[in-house]
Amino acid sequence: MDQTRIQKLTDYTSLFFAGVCAVHCFAVPVALILFPVVGSAVAFEFEEVFHEMMLFAVIPVSTIAVLLGCRRHKDLSVIVLVVLGLCFILVGIFATTGYMEYVLAFIGAFIMILGHLRNFRFCRQDGSCDH
Repeated sequence: MDQTRIQKLTDYTSLFFAGVCAVHCFAVPVALILFPVVGSAVAFEFEEVFHEMMLFAVIPVSTIAVLLGCRRHKDLSVIVLVVLGLCFILVGIFATTGYMEYVLAFIGAFIMILGHLRNFRFCRQDGSCDH
């Protein structure tokens, strides 16, 4: 598989993961508000595993996507956005509790989506990434 196809696949996968994260960070607090007893039992059992799975998936895939794209289009703002988004997610998950965890992780996922969309745009403008 050539680098262009790897770049395209990792960009799509990264956007998918960031979207899943954003939906999760929005849906869990809503579920906890609407269904406090059921929601909290399910949330506490699943949260730790979900966050670890997402981090183990998001970090390597996003890194590959961004590095391959930036190597071609040379725009470092993509790296800045993705790293900033990841920092928000990590702080949200590991340094806060309660709803603030979800707010920071949601903001981080949104910033990462912006970074990956920017990567898409620059690759298409550059013409070298063949999206």
